Amino acid sequence: MSLRMTSVTARLYGPGLPPAGQDVTLRIDGHALRIDAPQRVLPEQGVRLRRVGFDLKGLELAWDDAAGTHALQVLDGSAVENLTRALPATLQSAHSELTRSARKENSGRRLGWAVLGLFLAAPVILLALFLVFADPIAGWIAEQIPIEQERQLGEASFAQMKDDLKLRDDTEAARMLRELGARLTRGSRYTYAFHLADKPEINAFAMPGGIVVVHTGLIRATTRPEELAGVLAHEVQHVELRHSLKSIVKQLGLSALWMFATGDLGSGMAGSAATDLLTLKFSRDAEREADAHGLDTLIRSGIDPQGMPDFFRILAEKAGDAPAALLSTHPQSAEREAALREKLGALPAHSAQPLPWKPWPPVL
Repeated sequence: MSLRMTSVTARLYGPGLPPAGQDVTLRIDGHALRIDAPQRVLPEQGVRLRRVGFDLKGLELAWDDAAGTHALQVLDGSAVENLTRALPATLQSAHSELTRSARKENSGRRLGWAVLGLFLAAPVILLALFLVFADPIAGWIAEQIPIEQERQLGEASFAQMKDDLKLRDDTEAARMLRELGARLTRGSRYTYAFHLADKPEINAFAMPGGIVVVHTGLIRATTRPEELAGVLAHEVQHVELRHSLKSIVKQLGLSALWMFATGDLGSGMAGSAATDLLTLKFSRDAEREADAHGLDTLIRSGIDPQGMPDFFRILAEKAGDAPAALLSTHPQSAEREAALREKLGALPAHSAQPLPWKPWPPVL
């Protein structure tokens, strides 16, 4: 229903008018739509409505006559409200349809913006999810990788560092290392290779697929073969539990997501910091897990398990000589020793024959 008389300011475009249009007054009187200066009456039929303006909140009335196409635009919000309330009945249905279409468009536009926002935020969301669920994700992916591929990865990595290790695999100590390793890995799904590196550092490490490297400095630091057996049992469990493979999967996944999110390729300060923190947490958890499983391996292999905490006591005494990188990624030796002795104290009493290698240490 129309108001008795409504006037709104509008802008008229059409033949004979400036390209920028002309300000006019639109008056709605009953069923008639009139324009002042230039005076004209809009036709009762054939007027088309559409939304206009930057935010599509304006309203345009367009029509054709012998001179051409004319368009009348009302952009002020309150003027549009007055105009729509006063539209003749002949235009009310067209306006209702226009409103429904506008609502659909706005809904589609909001959905489009939401999808775009989700797409832009997806890398950050994926990165956050990966950081929260990194361990189970990396564990699941690692378990899908065949052992043969894991072995190839380990061999390729070992080949790159082999020249710097100064291997002493033809010595009495190396033969002892292989014999002790075979005893600790009996029945494993992996085929192990134990290597002795002529290095003074107190260190040993395991690589994916079953490659274990022990430094001569570590053997010199031990006082009996059971302590070395504790170190080997620990490193073997890194392989059995696929810690190295999971760590690689985690770091590769984090680097890829960081690249997706920032284009930084994981080389920027923030990307590097995120990777370092993630690796630090995983390494500490992995070390504790390898300690516990390694202790079980010693008992199962008939080797005195006291050698493992005894060696951590030696490490605690030599903490000042340990590499900074080792200390930053491993729990403190005293803490590990205490945890192992607590676990041993809760186990039933058992006995084990001393290992046969004497004198100790063997010839390096």
